Amino acid sequence: MNHALRHVGSYHLETNDTTSATYEIASRAYEEAILALFAENTFEYNTRRQFSTGDDTSTLLNANKPSDFWSYRHTLNSGGPNQLQQYETLVKVTNKEGNLILDWVLDEYAASGTTYGEIPYLFTTEKEVHIYYSFIPNLDNDSGSSRGDKASNLPAHLVRPLILYMAQAMAIELSGSENRQVLLYQQYERSLRRARVVDSRSSPAQRYIHDGNSQLINSHYGYGSV
Repeated sequence: MNHALRHVGSYHLETNDTTSATYEIASRAYEEAILALFAENTFEYNTRRQFSTGDDTSTLLNANKPSDFWSYRHTLNSGGPNQLQQYETLVKVTNKEGNLILDWVLDEYAASGTTYGEIPYLFTTEKEVHIYYSFIPNLDNDSGSSRGDKASNLPAHLVRPLILYMAQAMAIELSGSENRQVLLYQQYERSLRRARVVDSRSSPAQRYIHDGNSQLINSHYGYGSV
């Protein structure tokens, strides 16, 4: 918070300050920055893999599955508000060999008079799958009562955009300057682009293509068949 306040030109917060107006403004900016950075972007840091053995959908009521085409239902990792991770969006699904699975659907049944669940189920034709999903990290302590205790876990290239987003989010309220807010947001956008470049270096430029995963080769093998 003090890093962000310094960009705004505001006084710093004492470690035991949790009641001042400046702390309240900075705390709200912190929550907004976490959502903006990790709900709208997917990095290696906030991507996880979950291995799942699905439940046979033949044991489910028809109302609890989208159609009979799907053989298995998988429960996605939900985490929670006080956990280290909270499910955000599904990135991809693969089988045990690592090949992409394209036949899947997200679905959640809502009984009459109820609301939809927070996280849908994943339906596939494969029993055992690897599920890659993004999540919103919780950087507070385990009880959720202290701001940013786990922020030191963030990779260095993600710290700067987080700070700059916080700064621009409270710039007008603390400094009254719209120009400063615009300049800080432009700095945030540049730092976000740099973070994406750095993050991309942790992944291979492309996936090697061979007989087992090439859609083009498979289409030639199956040409003329129904």
